[in-house]
Amino acid sequence: MVLGANGVPLDVGRSERLFRGELRAALVARDRGCAFPGCTRSSDWCEGHHIVHWADGGSTSLTNAALLCGHHHRVVHRGQWQIQMHPHGRPEFIPPAHLDPQQRPRSNTIHLRL
Repeated sequence: MVLGANGVPLDVGRSERLFRGELRAALVARDRGCAFPGCTRSSDWCEGHHIVHWADGGSTSLTNAALLCGHHHRVVHRGQWQIQMHPHGRPEFIPPAHLDPQQRPRSNTIHLRL
């Protein structure tokens, strides 16, 4: 387990699959709602998504997570959109080539303005 400031767990490795407790609270505090570009869903409607999927060995950690509403969670799992962590510590989304041939990364800034 990796702890952040004030002993808040930011990484529970593979000991747990779900984002719960303090780790979920940290994820909500960072993303503030669905992290998918343009989505306005609040965090109450969202769940933690493993950027490197749990089934592929991904850890349950803040650096491997994005908060997604159910709709965008399904969109991401269909595999057309990719997620990566930007150096500023927030997830960014790479659209499929048919939507943006240059596949420029996008972030959701809506929740940051609230």
